[in-house]
Amino acid sequence: MRGLMNTPRRSYRHGNLPNALRAAARAILDEAGPDGVGLRETASRVGVSATAVHRHFTSKEDLLASVAADGFRELATAMNMGATGSDPLGAVGFAYFDFALQKRDLFRLMFGSILVERAKYPKLNEAASAVFGLLRRITVRADEWPHEDKVAGVAAWGLVMASPS
Repeated sequence: MRGLMNTPRRSYRHGNLPNALRAAARAILDEAGPDGVGLRETASRVGVSATAVHRHFTSKEDLLASVAADGFRELATAMNMGATGSDPLGAVGFAYFDFALQKRDLFRLMFGSILVERAKYPKLNEAASAVFGLLRRITVRADEWPHEDKVAGVAAWGLVMASPS
């Protein structure tokens, strides 16, 4: 009996808990949408206590903002890959549209009303600004195109921006 009482309780150690929590939240987001993501459910999926989650994310919105920031980084990567081709505006628009179709719930989280107060989340703000900065650079280069191509490009980009949501 003495050995059982003196045995120290082992705490669960995770290699990179914030990343594991974001991955679990992303899986829940894909299954149930933003409303389905909760700190307890996320903790349960990772195998840690809700208290462990609070060491890294203060609230559900904080966790969702971190997931959305990852989404903006993924979107920027996809858009950057197309930005170097012969039709950068079209390729960037296609990458944006494809991202929205393939990752609908993540896209809705990124551009939806859940995270309206982006200023509260500097990493989210930074990731979103990188996407919009890339778009600005592409459209500035588009100013060098012939007038007819610019009109068609702007019209196409307007359709892309309006379609996925």
